[in-house]
Amino acid sequence: MGKMDFTNHHKEKLLNEVYGKLQHGASPSHSLVSFLRSTPISEWLKERKDEGPWAELGCGMRSLFESWQDIFDLGLKNNLYGLDLSSIAIERAQQYGTIHYQQADCTLEIPHGPHAVILDGHFLHCLNSVPEVYQTLGKIREALIPGGIYIGEVMLAHKSLSFDTQFEYDVQSNLLYKDDIPSRIIMDAFEWEDMFVSSGLKIKYFVCQSSIKIIPEDSRDVAMNGDPECLRFCLERI
Repeated sequence: MGKMDFTNHHKEKLLNEVYGKLQHGASPSHSLVSFLRSTPISEWLKERKDEGPWAELGCGMRSLFESWQDIFDLGLKNNLYGLDLSSIAIERAQQYGTIHYQQADCTLEIPHGPHAVILDGHFLHCLNSVPEVYQTLGKIREALIPGGIYIGEVMLAHKSLSFDTQFEYDVQSNLLYKDDIPSRIIMDAFEWEDMFVSSGLKIKYFVCQSSIKIIPEDSRDVAMNGDPECLRFCLERI
């Protein structure tokens, strides 16, 4: 399988293999949780608690909604949806039973909308190509109510990017490959900004966090200086 023929069918199979080896769901990203707790993000979330359902894209084996009730205890439990491409992740997540889980390819459709809030569980930068990112942002826009918001973090390129030997970063495509399989989308701030604006979403919050690193591999817990930096964003459908 070459670099050009990797599809979401292949990704689903790969994710199922990964999740099938895990005994417990990974804890949500500490930086993402701190972002959701911060001002003004926490206020914007509370403002929308009665405006419609919420969804998390890329929820894995346990949604952010499950793990951080101090943020999301807003009387929304019947209106919370965790979505993931992996059927095994969803099967494992359903054991918690307090929100709705569904397998979904969110590059094609985001079900149960229109949503007041869509959270990104480090989903967008795990897509297969920059065109797929653009396509998915269009689906996210369609899945939001007017005034609905999309919140997340993505990997941010910087001058000192470096990776372990099993990875290859293609500057032209902005893709990080592992064994010829696209692993992450890593763009600079201008490229992300242009992508967000071109999708028809309004930027409400856009902050580059050079002090926060996002580790691009599952086998390492300690960040290194060469790891991608963190871009935090909130986009609104107007």
